[in-house]
Amino acid sequence: MGADGLFVYGTLREGGSNYAWLMRTHPEGLTRAWVAGRLFHLPAGYPALVPAAEPDIPPPGPGWVRGDFVGYEDEADLDSALADLDPLEGIEEGLFTREVLPVVLEGGHRYAAWVYVFHVERLPRLEREAVEVASGDWAPYL
Repeated sequence: MGADGLFVYGTLREGGSNYAWLMRTHPEGLTRAWVAGRLFHLPAGYPALVPAAEPDIPPPGPGWVRGDFVGYEDEADLDSALADLDPLEGIEEGLFTREVLPVVLEGGHRYAAWVYVFHVERLPRLEREAVEVASGDWAPYL
């Protein structure tokens, strides 16, 4: 499955400590969006999303993580942005992985987006050591 853009939910969102880093990738625009999953605030001071099955109820609500869908002019621009963002997200070190997930935009449109996630195998540790953000929106922590 190809990706139509990028989904950001933490420090890359507007107001976040790495928003300027995202802006230097020259996105075409940002739109409020949701991804199915669980969101945790890590002791290190940033969030982690664990993908999950899509809830029966459309977003917003339980089982949805709030963020922004970031669009780019074309696939080459998206690839360039990911190459710039992957080191920030610790891809090589295995801190996060990048997966293509379904994204639901505010108007109900659906797209596929690259998302930086924690694998579900890390869920037990997250449940012990991190704080789950029940609302699915990390903005209150920014």
